[in-house]
Amino acid sequence: MTPDAIFVLLVMTGAFVAFVTEALSVDLVGLAVLVALLLKGVLTPEEAFAGFASEALLTICGMFILSAGLIRAGALEHLTRFMFSVSRGRKKVLLLLLMLTVAVSSAFLNNTPVAVIFLPVVLSVASSLKLAPSKLLIPMSYASIMGGTCTLIGTSTNLLVSQSAMEAGLAPISMFEFSIPGMIFAAVGFGVLALLGNRLLPDRLSVSSTVQEGRIREFVTEVYFPEGSSLINRSYKELLDKVGGITPLMLVRGDDVIFAPLIADPRAQFIREGDVLLLKGDPGAINALLDKEGVTLPPELGDLIQSQGAAKTVTMVELVINPNSPLIGRTIAGSGFSRRHDGAAAIAVLRHDEHLRKRVSQIRLRLGDTLLVVCDEKILDTLRRSSEFILLEGLEEQVVRRDKAPLALGIMVGVVALAALNVLPISTLAAAGVLLMILMRVLPLRLAYNSIDMSIVMLIAGMLALGAALQKTGLISDAAHSLTGALESYGPIAILGGIYLLSAVLTCLVSNNAVAVLMTPLAIESAHGLGFEPAPFLFAALFGASASFATPIGYQTNLFVYAPGGYRFTDYLRLGVPLNVIMFIVAMFVIPWYWPLRELVAP
Repeated sequence: MTPDAIFVLLVMTGAFVAFVTEALSVDLVGLAVLVALLLKGVLTPEEAFAGFASEALLTICGMFILSAGLIRAGALEHLTRFMFSVSRGRKKVLLLLLMLTVAVSSAFLNNTPVAVIFLPVVLSVASSLKLAPSKLLIPMSYASIMGGTCTLIGTSTNLLVSQSAMEAGLAPISMFEFSIPGMIFAAVGFGVLALLGNRLLPDRLSVSSTVQEGRIREFVTEVYFPEGSSLINRSYKELLDKVGGITPLMLVRGDDVIFAPLIADPRAQFIREGDVLLLKGDPGAINALLDKEGVTLPPELGDLIQSQGAAKTVTMVELVINPNSPLIGRTIAGSGFSRRHDGAAAIAVLRHDEHLRKRVSQIRLRLGDTLLVVCDEKILDTLRRSSEFILLEGLEEQVVRRDKAPLALGIMVGVVALAALNVLPISTLAAAGVLLMILMRVLPLRLAYNSIDMSIVMLIAGMLALGAALQKTGLISDAAHSLTGALESYGPIAILGGIYLLSAVLTCLVSNNAVAVLMTPLAIESAHGLGFEPAPFLFAALFGASASFATPIGYQTNLFVYAPGGYRFTDYLRLGVPLNVIMFIVAMFVIPWYWPLRELVAP
């Protein structure tokens, strides 16, 4: 064994120990691997940094952004509502629909955002069914993993396996090439969860499940229907029903003031020119209403939100009024807020201890009031440094654009459909989908960048570099020969099982992405060593790399539900080990059935 090969083995062992002990974050492990291989000279800079230009990695980044666009548009809320309406309170039906919904979503979205979306849903389901969240959150995570094994874009693992296959001279994996086996695995997994989940999972409350949710943050604002508005003579009820999440409080029409309930008053059924409607709602609903043509802010609240020239850099923030702020005791209009803060528009007010029924421009502000402000991103640093208020970060990420849901779904469906038809490579389609999401204002450019998980990017780049080093030093070939040599006398099925089992064991200890990068070339080399077509061995590595059920550390979704579920490490072992054993048995039947073991035909 050459000195370089010994060094690469030491680096791989060190990375393995760091993954298991969690001594370093996964992105730092990836960076450390890359730097070590560079400093030793095992890889040239071109070879080491090639992973950052990997087609699979760029596609993964694109899928992060497309997933974020669907989340921001609230596209999955319809599925959640459908799930509750169909179940009609039946516990088993609701649980089955929950698992199916998570799995189907994970087949087309990145697993981690799906887990983020459905965590509050699952907690709500647990509360309504009087169940401990610990009975549901691990099954939710497992369902997202199983769903991810049904399509090429379901998880980054699949994309990395496809990339490794192409680098070995094989054809790229198509979108639904392994969907039927994936659905069989998912169906078996669901059956195991239904039979064993309630018995083997703990009945344990967590801190997050016992803390009551805070009150809904509803701001009070007012909108104006100017001369020439396309909504004149349209029904108020129709407009508010389309937006959703809005409660009308008061209508000002000239000298007349009409209080809620407005819809019951014949004077307030239709929109008239010059109407000012006082209303309350969450920031996402307010933003969606103001985005409609024919609706604007009264001039005294500022006109930035209507400014087309600044549209690309406009953001929404919350400002909490500080003690000794010059805003205290003054109105928004009287304080010259927009003039003093570079055109920022305070469009709504939140006051927790009072039901506001005054026009927003006439409300005298108090200490602790929260202003919903629309401003240019360029002045965020100025607002952040101001002593008048505290800038609350992250609101823009929380604003849901439900009006963009059909567009976001259309873009995602288009990407998936065209990829399935092999019209263009998935990387090209993902990039085009990202461009459309941004140009159509489903997702601002800044949030598109923020949606990319850079820790995953760094990890994958580091593992691709390690894979290149293993190939370059001949270690992959040696490992494949050792595996085939040890199991050859038992036949190709035994080697197939060895590849799946090794992948499944490793993925419970280290990142599934790392396992995919390392095991795919080993599987292909093993197949070539036996003289067999590589497909069944390749997919054994693919399914094994995603079979991360026995520990919380191998898969992000498992780790994500760890604290909310109040779990212990042994809880994963109790359910995950039997599930892994059953999945291994199923794999030994399904994989050689779907991809028969055939000897390579000499060209």
